[in-house]
Amino acid sequence: MPIPLNCPICGVPSTLKCGGCRNVVYCGKEHQKLHWRKEHKVLCKCFEIDTDPKLGRYVRSTRDIKKGEVVMREIPALIAPKLMTYPICLGCHQKLTVKPGERDYYKCSQCTWPLCSLACENSKYHKPECEVMAKRKFNCNINYDAKNGPKKESAYCVISPLRCLLLRNSNPKLYEKILKLEDHLDKRINTPVYAILKSNLLTFVRKILGLDELSEEEILRVASILDTNAFEVRIPSKDLKVRGLFLDTAMVSHDCVPNTRHVFDNNCQIVVMATVDIPKGSVISTSYTNTLKSTLPRREHLLQSKCFECTCRRCADPTELETYAGAIMCSKCKIGKILSEDPLDASADWKCQLCPHKIKVKQIVWGNNALEKELQSLDKTSPKAYEEFLRRYRDTLYDKHSLVLETKYALIQLYGNVPGFLLHELNDAAVQRKLDLCHDMLEIADIFEPGSSRFRGMLLLDLQEIMAVQAKREFENGLLTREGTQEKLMDAMKILNEAVEILQVEPEMQATLQDRVTRMAKEIDLN
Repeated sequence: MPIPLNCPICGVPSTLKCGGCRNVVYCGKEHQKLHWRKEHKVLCKCFEIDTDPKLGRYVRSTRDIKKGEVVMREIPALIAPKLMTYPICLGCHQKLTVKPGERDYYKCSQCTWPLCSLACENSKYHKPECEVMAKRKFNCNINYDAKNGPKKESAYCVISPLRCLLLRNSNPKLYEKILKLEDHLDKRINTPVYAILKSNLLTFVRKILGLDELSEEEILRVASILDTNAFEVRIPSKDLKVRGLFLDTAMVSHDCVPNTRHVFDNNCQIVVMATVDIPKGSVISTSYTNTLKSTLPRREHLLQSKCFECTCRRCADPTELETYAGAIMCSKCKIGKILSEDPLDASADWKCQLCPHKIKVKQIVWGNNALEKELQSLDKTSPKAYEEFLRRYRDTLYDKHSLVLETKYALIQLYGNVPGFLLHELNDAAVQRKLDLCHDMLEIADIFEPGSSRFRGMLLLDLQEIMAVQAKREFENGLLTREGTQEKLMDAMKILNEAVEILQVEPEMQATLQDRVTRMAKEIDLN
């Protein structure tokens, strides 16, 4: 559709484009502001929701979007506890604690669910469900255990479906929009999880709460919509981990090499940003899974959690974009890499690139699971066990295998951050080791999460810190002149500036970034 050439307020031929959607022109700033207040604030978007036989409903760009640009901001259509969580307040959703001198959490005077205080009894989130439960004299049995401390409670699994179902009468327009989201109920209904859900949720909604006007299908469909589309919302500054449903963001497609990332502000609003330049007409994507995982576990996770089989460019490529993140070394010829003969077929055999040796996929899965279990069991207070893991399997796993990448990333977090291996305790070899690990993982970030991804930003922070440590040591040991050291520290500052540019949108990173910049500015003076 061609862009109109006239100002929508006065009709005069104009050339000043709206900086947001670039689909409207104005004669000047005054009419742009007037149009924004009148109607354009709601309509101004750089994306649209389209339909595709393969993707279903999806989001595509309506103009070129630049790296770092905000693609969408959205308030949640629904906020609720996760399916299983430590006790949280149903009003403000913050983690509950027992006040000094008290033996139990504060309980709602109407429905007995734990809350943080009397003030949250009338919260807009809690009030509707409270009225329904109080009417039926429901009694919640979540109590503080002074002996063992808080534990995760499965009782919260009913809250998000209930809140959604109650919109049926309180906000029918929103409820209808939610019902238009993909549910995949036909794929979930016969799973063990839904067998339990069918028993517990249906009993709670229809029998305990007496909402028998709701059919079994509608209740389960709502639960399935939430399982398919909801995001985990994390607000570290508020110690908040909840479930959020966002109607537009739910339409963003998955890709194992995404072109956006998202953050949450302190009001649980989601902000989706482009990590790379996105050309007009492109599919806007995010990742629903861990990008460091190899294709087999990534696709299995997506099938189980989101009920679809990913066929993206990375999944379809046996080499995973030349990284060989799933490859093992051939035990016969010793030099070839063993890859899936068809990565989009979970039952396909695996074969060496260079010799006839084949392995059944079951053996690959068994081996991966065994090594993953071993990796998870390693001592997380020291890098020694992780370094030994890499040495033990260097002839089995390709050097960019996903388990090797996970191990290297863990080592980056350990060097400089655990007792015995704090920055000032690292020997020169350990400093160089962390430096090399950062460079190795940045190469991977450029492939799996290119551009201004959080993964890249955090790696840059680690790289900057260890670069500064090495430069100062070399200066103190007489290996670098003052000028040479300052040059290296300036390089570290450039790395830090890039990290700040990427991470400054993360609310919980603000203090860390400010502290790092201040310290780095002082270190450059070598005082």
